[in-house]
Amino acid sequence: MGFVYYVRYTKDGKLIPSRWCTHTNDKNAADRFAEENRDRIIAEYYDRKTVKKPTIELYSILKKYYAEGSPFLEVDRKRGRALGEDARKTYYNFITKQFIPYLRKNKIRHIEEIDTPLLHRLQNYLLVDKKKNIIINSKKKEIIIKGIKPQTIGHYISYISQIFDHLLIEGHVRTNPCKSVIPLKVSKDDQKITGCLEINKIKGIFNKKWKDELSCLLSLIIYTTNMRNSEIEKISINDLIKVDNIRFIDIPKSKSPNGVRKVPLHPYVYNKIIAYARKNKKGNEDYIFKLPTRKRLGSDTYTKALTELAVHAKHPVEKIKEDNLRFYSGRHFWKTLMNSEDLGDVEEYFMGHKISEDVAKRYNHRDKQGRDKLIEKAKKVFEVLDKHIFLSKTTA
Repeated sequence: MGFVYYVRYTKDGKLIPSRWCTHTNDKNAADRFAEENRDRIIAEYYDRKTVKKPTIELYSILKKYYAEGSPFLEVDRKRGRALGEDARKTYYNFITKQFIPYLRKNKIRHIEEIDTPLLHRLQNYLLVDKKKNIIINSKKKEIIIKGIKPQTIGHYISYISQIFDHLLIEGHVRTNPCKSVIPLKVSKDDQKITGCLEINKIKGIFNKKWKDELSCLLSLIIYTTNMRNSEIEKISINDLIKVDNIRFIDIPKSKSPNGVRKVPLHPYVYNKIIAYARKNKKGNEDYIFKLPTRKRLGSDTYTKALTELAVHAKHPVEKIKEDNLRFYSGRHFWKTLMNSEDLGDVEEYFMGHKISEDVAKRYNHRDKQGRDKLIEKAKKVFEVLDKHIFLSKTTA
């Protein structure tokens, strides 16, 4: 739980608005620290106050750091650390909805009060289940909100660390307390690998009639293009481009800079998307799958699509959770399918992953190989899809 004893000093009858960690849980040792270090700490405090530096207000910078149009992120971008828009929103939501309320609850007012022990206590706080009262039909009901997984908490600490790195560079703080945080160990239960259907279970299921048209189309797209959920939601007709008579989905914005790419779009899938867009009166710039009452499709939409997919693939619905199948399993299926046909290298072209910086990849500039290579790879992807997903050849 970190150190127990902190010290605050008064000078000339006034309380100095900062506290210092004594780095001990022993009361006598804390008393000695407070007495022996009084003059030094107070002198250093007032020395810092007299140095003319831009003032830093804790909650102001926390609210602004990951905000849209943040000047702090612009500095980070120039220093080589760019954030995708989806990542920025995730970071912003954690800082404003969880980290700031936690600091206020612990009466933290100054940046110097955020130290490593405080962040260890934050880890513990995020781990535990929490009770919350909600109102259903005018009746109060208590629900349990599950604690956050260790791996996710590790990501959260990194969001805070980026802010401290910036403050360190600007000279507002002397150390980054996140660097000394002991990471939580990830148990085997938290390391479950996303499941994947067998290749032979998908063939022909998209030629059948589905109960829900949207479920069919969403599943069809992820299993044939390997796009992420967030990328699928942002498809517009204008993004469906042609390169030498081959259709692609142009992804100009993604979860990360590595996700910006062109994805091969099978003719069968293209026709289905266009038919759906026209039926729902979508303009060329509209998000095709945006529902009128929602900003995002929501987990229930993807769960519904996964459930119907399992039915058509003759996979027991009750085993979906046991096998750790998710809608996102479509990306795992696509990669597995391409590997099974010796096309594993298409990941570098079409999946939007960060490519490891070994010598071969640093010296092999895929983007300079021209459209011929892009078309060649796309055609090979279509051949695999025709062989394993559709009932008959549909690329002609």
